[in-house]
Amino acid sequence: MNAAKTPLSIDARLPRRSVIDRTVDLDVGTVDAFHRDGHVVVRNLASRSEIARYRPAIEAAVQRLALRYPPIAERDTYGKAFIQALNLWRRDARIKRFVFSARFARVAADLMGVPGVRLYHDQALFKEPDGGHTPWHQDQAYWPLDTEDTITMWMPLVDIPAEIGTMTFASGSHSKGELGRFIIGDESHERFGEVVERLGFEEHTFGAMKAGDATFHRGLTLHRAAANLTSIMRGVMTIIWFADGTRVSADIGGARFNDHKFWLAEIPPGELAAGPLNPLLWPRPERRVRSTRPGC
Repeated sequence: MNAAKTPLSIDARLPRRSVIDRTVDLDVGTVDAFHRDGHVVVRNLASRSEIARYRPAIEAAVQRLALRYPPIAERDTYGKAFIQALNLWRRDARIKRFVFSARFARVAADLMGVPGVRLYHDQALFKEPDGGHTPWHQDQAYWPLDTEDTITMWMPLVDIPAEIGTMTFASGSHSKGELGRFIIGDESHERFGEVVERLGFEEHTFGAMKAGDATFHRGLTLHRAAANLTSIMRGVMTIIWFADGTRVSADIGGARFNDHKFWLAEIPPGELAAGPLNPLLWPRPERRVRSTRPGC
């Protein structure tokens, strides 16, 4: 996604452990589905009380940003898709605690099958009533990271009925690598739509989701979202991680230029992507707090 400068008021030191750091165990079927399809849903990953605790801070940050947006009718396709607020953990200590959750980071690591993950960045994506569709795209076109072990959590902060819709994924598309470096918009929607049809990818959506449910998808998984034709604001928080040990890609041009600058602090290509904005969130250096459940 497009990067933007954010205030540098909050540093990346890990906060004290809290309830949201209590980790969960995934069942084998969930992990296998992720490796096969490039996406999966984990129900009830955050409780309603946890969402209620952090949602007001996220909503307030998005509302402040929304004042800068023109009316929907005056925006392009990408602008109509959602109000986008980036790196909110740097703006508010409460949001930082949510984004730095060891529970979320461990799920990301376990799904990818890597020992540790670092934060790339967070972003709130609020699709307004009458908001437009989100075009087909691959996230990794924007990311100057020399790895395919990247993953995004997409967690609604409100209950989302089926008529609003969650994301639609092209199952198995991650296995084909980069399918075209198109900036998200009308062209990406058309060109990737043709790819989905030509290669016969099954389109899959997880339907209605409760606040605190979450989908996870790889950076190379093609995905899109339908327009919001209801009166409900579809408030979603996302977090992106990459495998610890990843190096900065030699390809830092085009759409990756801003990401290299803002999320990776311009770390030179070939060096470890472990800058001041990319803390190691799993494993945590402090003692872990764990709870076990039979499945997801």
